[in-house]
Amino acid sequence: MKKRIGEPIAVRRYGVQGESDREIVLIIGKPIPPGTPEGDWCCPVLIAGLGEEIFNFVEGVDALQTLQLAQTFARSELEASKRPITWGDGEPGHLGLYRPILADYGLWFQRLIEYGYDLAIEAVGHVAVQLQRRDPRVRETIERARTQRG
Repeated sequence: MKKRIGEPIAVRRYGVQGESDREIVLIIGKPIPPGTPEGDWCCPVLIAGLGEEIFNFVEGVDALQTLQLAQTFARSELEASKRPITWGDGEPGHLGLYRPILADYGLWFQRLIEYGYDLAIEAVGHVAVQLQRRDPRVRETIERARTQRG
């Protein structure tokens, strides 16, 4: 059965490490407005290439939230495959789909998580600088990462 994605607005192609002939395609469709004033927006998501196609309508309160939730859904499904999925020249598992910080427990909790995230980035950056000065292997790894980022 052919799935209806509607109007695609984002397409990403992935590979699988060790399976050069396999391509996984993620398609996110244009968010669809609700049919009633109380209804939710929905966003079609299609993932092909993992076996049976995965198709879902992800719902949200507005178009932006449906797009964010569509990416979260896609990441979850791709990770659940347990395959070494690759994107571009990145390492297996790096999908380019970021995990959002949910505000389900209120704004104070979201800000707390964001603050902790910022502190962790700062701490890891500090440790990386120190290690880079002492260990040439760390220096090479950091340089390789910078080169890959462009």
